[in-house]
Amino acid sequence: MADDKSTINLKDPNGTGATGNSGGAQQTQQDDTKYNISDEVKAKYPQLVELIKATESMTDAEKIYWFQILPIMTDEQVDKLKKILTKEKEQLTKLDSEYEKELKRINDKHLIEWKDFETKKSREMRQREEAAADDEEAKAEEDILSKLNDV
Repeated sequence: MADDKSTINLKDPNGTGATGNSGGAQQTQQDDTKYNISDEVKAKYPQLVELIKATESMTDAEKIYWFQILPIMTDEQVDKLKKILTKEKEQLTKLDSEYEKELKRINDKHLIEWKDFETKKSREMRQREEAAADDEEAKAEEDILSKLNDV
């Protein structure tokens, strides 16, 4: 079986940003209790335990099932499970990255459209104000000319 001592960073299932083998000790303890993870399994498969806890493709009941059968699985089966969960994590990370890029592109596009809208609105308001000022000025000129004609 592959060496389980390597450290990988994983988001915790609750999305708090706790990582696999660093920090989040309280959350890890709660997960260990929630999933009834034996000390033997935690000691023998630390990386796999974190992968199972972090996966979004399993229900809690399925996670409990996998933690219960880990001790009787062959090394080949354990390696296959680890590869599947690692691949899933990589694919989700890739999708998240693509989603973030697309979201940024859309936000940037809408920001430009919003600025164009605000600029157009501001220009129209200035034009109305200038037209009103021109009307007032024309009216004032007419009043002055009218008074001069009366004199």
